[in-house]
Amino acid sequence: MEKDKIIYVSDPMCGWCFGFGKVMGDFYSAYKDTYEFDVVSGGMVVGDREGPIGDFAEYILGAYKKVEEYSGMQYGQPYLDQLKTKTLWSSSIKPAIAIETFKQFNPEEVVGFSHAVQIAYFVDGKDLRDEEVYKELIKPYGINEAEFIEKLNSEEMRKQTNDWFQTTANWGVTGYPMVILVRNNKYYAIAKGFTDLETLKKNAASVIEQN
Repeated sequence: MEKDKIIYVSDPMCGWCFGFGKVMGDFYSAYKDTYEFDVVSGGMVVGDREGPIGDFAEYILGAYKKVEEYSGMQYGQPYLDQLKTKTLWSSSIKPAIAIETFKQFNPEEVVGFSHAVQIAYFVDGKDLRDEEVYKELIKPYGINEAEFIEKLNSEEMRKQTNDWFQTTANWGVTGYPMVILVRNNKYYAIAKGFTDLETLKKNAASVIEQN
């Protein structure tokens, strides 16, 4: 029997998704044998939005404590220091392609990898355009480095990632994180924005019971 599917719609540049990462990881750990899991990126920072973070850094510096308070996740000092320079590069493209590429090698672990990408940014303040970041992140998974980097830079992965940007827009996703449960080819949102673990579990159970 085909498993129901959980689609986690996230974005590497989304601070609330970083905050939601532990919840999603715990949900995956609890239900990885029940559901098939996928992570797709929404493309929050693309096109004209890409570039040095600039004055938007001031907004984040005023708002990040709220994410910490709600989620229990802590932003790293390297990231906060980078924000203050207003030069930290902001773009969803490369990290979203990296997540899509990872799925070609180890789709079962993509929930954890996608959160590791966000930790590299929001804790360690890494420039996610740098391939060295991904070489480090794939080490725990035993993925061949040269093969990963080749695929990361392929037109195939860029197109696949852009297709997901368009698909999530067509779904009407305008904010992240969002978690969708797919059952009998129907799509049910079980999280819109930051959601605690117990609520996420209850929402999933409710969909299963009613459908």
